[in-house]
Amino acid sequence: MQTVIALVSGAAGAAIASGVFSIILYKIKRRDDKADKRQTTCSMHSMAIRYIMLYIIRAECEKHIERGKITWEDRRMLHKWHDLYHKDLGGNGDADLLMGAVDRLPMITEG
Repeated sequence: MQTVIALVSGAAGAAIASGVFSIILYKIKRRDDKADKRQTTCSMHSMAIRYIMLYIIRAECEKHIERGKITWEDRRMLHKWHDLYHKDLGGNGDADLLMGAVDRLPMITEG
């Protein structure tokens, strides 16, 4: 009889331990899945911001290139945007040629 009780209590203990470990693994997987989803969402937002910034840089550069000249302040702001796009957001260099063309534009002297 003691053997049966020992077997039953051992089996019950194993079942409880298995259940606890299953719950822990489920919670860990769920937490990891949520973290992956947040990271994917952040990555998508970063990519969207990068494309918007590239669009703005391109439009501003083309405006000044078409005009044939640029103010010092406009060129400075374009460089700030380009640095943010290229260095901080991991831009791939698409705006580098445009920035080079902007840098070669004659400066408008105000006054």
